[in-house]
Amino acid sequence: MPNTPTPATPLPSPPHPGGGHPAPVRCGTDAQRIVFLALSRPLEHETLVFLLDRHGRGGVITIVSGTATADSVLTVVECFSLAAQRVPEAAAMVVASVRPGSCILPGDIDRWLEASAIATLHGVQLLEWFVVNESGARCPRDLLGEPERWSFLAAHEA
Repeated sequence: MPNTPTPATPLPSPPHPGGGHPAPVRCGTDAQRIVFLALSRPLEHETLVFLLDRHGRGGVITIVSGTATADSVLTVVECFSLAAQRVPEAAAMVVASVRPGSCILPGDIDRWLEASAIATLHGVQLLEWFVVNESGARCPRDLLGEPERWSFLAAHEA
């Protein structure tokens, strides 16, 4: 059933701010860049969330501080799924739980499945959930062997 976990993606140094409009988020690497730019340094318990339209365009990343319990991600996903219902363009969501000194935890596969179900119930596709620590980012989805969901955006290109 579960595949061998993939190695964590290292935390890159934040790039220098550039001008222009943000490019669409089209893959996990794009999403990680945004997360790594926005997270607190030194790392602290927080959950980062951003909504995207069907073309991968977003505008705001929200940081929820103090989310130290593993189940906090479910509350955050529910809150932002409900909020997305009031944003006609919102079609997808990316979430990152920052866990300093920790990593993927028992129950994270179930949390991924539950968070996905919550988002879907409210009409939003949970594209990815990253768990970030000092070693980088990992996805509980990978532990299931579930494929990436970024094709959701490509399927909605007009």
